Amino acid sequence: MNKYTEHNDNTLVDLIKNGDISAFEVLYDRHSSKVFKRCYFFCLDADEAKDLMQDVWIKVFFGINGFRKDSSFYTWIYTITTNHCLNQLKKKSRSELSINGLNMEIPYNNGKEVSAEVRDILSGLAIEDRALLVMKYMDELTYEEISKRLGLGASAVKMRLSRLIKKLRKEVRV
Repeated sequence: MNKYTEHNDNTLVDLIKNGDISAFEVLYDRHSSKVFKRCYFFCLDADEAKDLMQDVWIKVFFGINGFRKDSSFYTWIYTITTNHCLNQLKKKSRSELSINGLNMEIPYNNGKEVSAEVRDILSGLAIEDRALLVMKYMDELTYEEISKRLGLGASAVKMRLSRLIKKLRKEVRV
């Protein structure tokens, strides 16, 4: 057990900034499963999610001095994870930008992957559609919170969610 397990994230960040690398292990243990789930939701492949997660943690480690505590550590790593996954998947698929969502279970939970049918449907979505799904149904953000993060009006977020839900319901029924 690490001697820093009881410390809060900001204290751990201060320790890391002061050269105590063992505090990073606690941050990793505390947040790695959330980072993995977010990565998995974007790529729908466990091996690729592990690679993405490793990249994120390397960025966090080397960028820790840039964490200013304006928000929580998790919010900071959430942003790094989301941006990294979007950037990597855009490079891979060259999807166009459009953001929407759907109410569904987390596709990777307790070591169980989603069915091939659900994975196929999700993989057919634009990356940004999956990003909105993450925000709405994994992170359980409100329309207002999503709209602030995306720089859209709450009504635009609701409309995009509604359109995507209709589209996905149609695909599932076919």
